[in-house]
Amino acid sequence: PPGGSGRAKARRTLKKRRKRKKDVATNEKDDFPWDTADIRPLVRSSRIEAGEDYWIDEEDLKKSLERDEAIANRKAMEGEIPKEKLRTEVVAPYKQNWIGLFSVGIVTLAVIINKFPELLQTPVIPIPDL
Repeated sequence: PPGGSGRAKARRTLKKRRKRKKDVATNEKDDFPWDTADIRPLVRSSRIEAGEDYWIDEEDLKKSLERDEAIANRKAMEGEIPKEKLRTEVVAPYKQNWIGLFSVGIVTLAVIINKFPELLQTPVIPIPDL
């Protein structure tokens, strides 16, 4: 543009007219019960009901809460180990601890040999010459 303004000049200088709305006859009596009608939008994003947009049946709500609570209790019970099984699992390493018993035996022998070294010495038995 020659003026250096950066914008192109408008081709038409006519102003747009506003649309003239036709007067709808509102005096006619409509038999449709608008105050009790259920309005549902056609657009999917507007059709999704959320929050407090809809009414919840108390019985259905109670049933769903009970079902959720039962599922939560069932999941808690699935992870819980019975007390008898827990007791046997805790006691089992001590019942079948043959490595521990073997280690205690070796330590006991080491202490006895340390305190009484003469037990390892073989006695010299003089055999008489005949």
